[in-house]
Amino acid sequence: MADSTRTGIEQRVDPRLPLDEAVSIEFPAEPITGSGRNISLQGVFFTAPMAVAVSVRIAGHAEPVPGELVRVETMGDGRVGIAVRFREPQPGLIPN
Repeated sequence: MADSTRTGIEQRVDPRLPLDEAVSIEFPAEPITGSGRNISLQGVFFTAPMAVAVSVRIAGHAEPVPGELVRVETMGDGRVGIAVRFREPQPGLIPN
């Protein structure tokens, strides 16, 4: 029997395109308070009751784009991958 649950890449609504431009992220200067889940000598994990608002700037585009931080993951060698969901679709950012 086939499982109709969509997971991973199948959850994507729009296709992903390569991007070879500098991207910077800006966080508003307001605290994020949430419920602690666990703590160790290395760090703390907690949940927040709301999305983490950010703005991103993409080289070649004048205006920052408002969005929400949706994922941060360790990429190795001290690097992290950061995923931001735009608050509204941004067709002007997609190359033709």
